[in-house]
Parts: sequence; structure tokens; C-alpha cells
Amino acid sequence: MDEIGRIEKDIKDLKIQGATNVCISTFEGMKIYISRSTVTDREIFLKEFFEIGDRLADARDNEPLARNGVHYVKHFFKEKYNQITEISTIKELLNELCEEYLNLLSSWKKDAVYKSAKLLSNLDKILTHCHSSTVVELLKKLSVSDKDFEVVCTETRPLNQGRITAKSLVDAGIKTTMIADSAAESFAINRGSVNIDAVFLGCDQIAKGGYVINKIGSWGIAMAAYYGGKPVYIVTPLLKFDKDSLYNEIKIEVRADKELWSDAPDGLDMYNPAFEVVDNSLIAGFVTEFGIIKPSDVEDVVKRNYPWLFTD
Repeated sequence: MDEIGRIEKDIKDLKIQGATNVCISTFEGMKIYISRSTVTDREIFLKEFFEIGDRLADARDNEPLARNGVHYVKHFFKEKYNQITEISTIKELLNELCEEYLNLLSSWKKDAVYKSAKLLSNLDKILTHCHSSTVVELLKKLSVSDKDFEVVCTETRPLNQGRITAKSLVDAGIKTTMIADSAAESFAINRGSVNIDAVFLGCDQIAKGGYVINKIGSWGIAMAAYYGGKPVYIVTPLLKFDKDSLYNEIKIEVRADKELWSDAPDGLDMYNPAFEVVDNSLIAGFVTEFGIIKPSDVEDVVKRNYPWLFTD
């Protein structure tokens, strides 16, 4: 199915960016298979369906939100519907499970913002890095009725995802300052043009122990903020928890050299990692669908609320 191949290519080529969008696209591909497959054998149909889900979810490293989504559908189909043999019914049930997970994604953002905004209302000068739609929603919520609220965001080289954040905030009427990535650490210790109260970062992957994988540059910002006595909050759903990951064993996505310099001179070595690890000791709290929690409590909260994540 060419359309599924296109989705996979778009994920790999970064035409589809952001964990939520990758997850939505993964489910789009799975639903395309459901609607167009003519396979009549139950086992072959299920095998091909989940292979497509795994293929799309694994198209790039550091995308546990999509992988956990495929696992969600696999787990609950096996638990609830494993005895059903009629292909048309199976298709309906798989579609329903896909929608259930997508509904989880849409509801957690509202829960995270609603449950955490009051606890963070004393902060009105925020530094953020790269782009996270959930960070943006939280910033919008915190800015309401706060005439002093202000955000500093990075440009995020080389793809400038920070411009998405900047435009979203300006469109929302929030006073926003954009800075170069290389200026972020100075701002984190209040040596910039805005005195920062806290750092809000998104998250691509949560590893065991409350370590975080986020956009390259995040560790330096978090380290500077920690040194400067500024809290670092990770704004993320716990559905990004990777139960099999140890922070020092995670494969980090490395992107094309041409992003850095498309016509670089011959003989120049380049290395372009997309993400890096932020140590748990630098994180004040995770802003989640279950409120603000400590890094040391992440795994316990995930096990209590998403036990299906720990099944085979």
C-alpha cells in the first residue's frame, strides 16, 4: 500500500515531526491497512496489521509514544477480543482501540495543563527550548490574567522548530523573546535580557529512573538552570515512558549531515544528533496527566496508571 509507505517515508524524512504527530500518523497507517486489506485469514491479517504498526512506530528512534500506542492496541485486543474470528468484526474492534488511544492523547494534554497550572502560577518568566505543543498550551494557560507573563524561546538549530513555538505564543498574545540556542544557558542563569523563573522542556522519551531524552541542547540548559537555582520542569505525558530503556543504553537519532551544512567542504567530519539525555538530578518535576511528580516516582506512577505498558 503506497500510502503507508509514504507515511513511513515522511516520518523518516522529518516531514512529520513531533511525538504526537508521529503517533497519529502511525495510527493513520494502521487504519489504512484495516480499510484496504482484503486478507481473509485472521492470523495473517493480524500479523500484517501489527507489523505495519511496528514499522511506522520504529521509523525513527526515540518515539515511544507511537510504540506504546501499538502495544496498547495489541494488548487490549488480545485481552478482550482474542476469541473473535470474523474479519469484519476484528476490523471494527481494531479501529475502536486505535481511537481509544488517540483519545488518551487528546485528554492527557488537558489534564496536564488543568492539574498543574495552579501549582505553577507563581512563575511568569519561562525559558523553553525547541517545540512542544503541550508546553505551549501550558504557557497559554499560565499567561491568562498575568500581565507580567513572558517567554524566552530558542530558535533550535538547524531546523528552527523554535519558530513554531514563537509563532504560537505571539499569536496567543504572549510577550515572547527568541534567542539563539547558544544563548540559552546565559538566560538560564539570568545573564540575558529577561530574568528567568523556570525552564519548561518537552520530552521525546522517558527512560527508567526519570531520565529524559529531549532535543539536543536540553542538557546544557537544564544544567545551567540547576546551577543557577532555577527549576526545570518536563512537560510530558507518561505515555512516553519506555519500560525497556536505560538512559545510558538508548540509541539517539542522528540526522543527516546536510542539515548542518549542505555544501560542506570535502573531508569535513560532521555529527548531528537530534536528541540527548537530561539527567534526573537536574529535573524538579514532571508535569503530567497525573499532576506534577518527582523523577524518582515516574515508574511507580506509570505502573499504577498504565499497567498494560508492562505486559508482553
